[in-house]
Amino acid sequence: MIEEDLQPLLQKAFFYLKFRPRTKGELENYLLKKIKTTHWSSDDVKRIIVHLEELEFIDDKKFIQWFVEQRSLLKPKSEFALKRELFQHGVNKSMIDEYFSANPLDEEDLAFKTLQNRWQRFQRLNKMERFKKASQFLMRRGFGFDIVKKTIEKLEN
Repeated sequence: MIEEDLQPLLQKAFFYLKFRPRTKGELENYLLKKIKTTHWSSDDVKRIIVHLEELEFIDDKKFIQWFVEQRSLLKPKSEFALKRELFQHGVNKSMIDEYFSANPLDEEDLAFKTLQNRWQRFQRLNKMERFKKASQFLMRRGFGFDIVKKTIEKLEN
């Protein structure tokens, strides 16, 4: 149970968690910014985070799964790009590697689906320009050149 003095800080944490799932690192950074002008300490922030972990409001493993599912549906990216984004969100690198070794992505299929949605835009371009635009699009999403080449060849045929 959190003492009375920490309730406002706990409310700030709940407010931040209201919009989407968060990582432990994101929440910690948010709360540390909030306490700069208050009487709370970083130990208080740690107690709040431990409390929220016990209540299962923060779980980096669930966050990774949620994040990868959301990205695969809305803005598909390569495994490399997803790992980088997750790391930027404050997820532990070993946890990220563990998730992807247990749940590998089919990058060729992901690249195909991603480009298939954009292929109509590239149809009116000549073959060279179409290859250039399509490959740049996929490479911005983190896909390697060999996957990019295979995907474009599939869509050309």
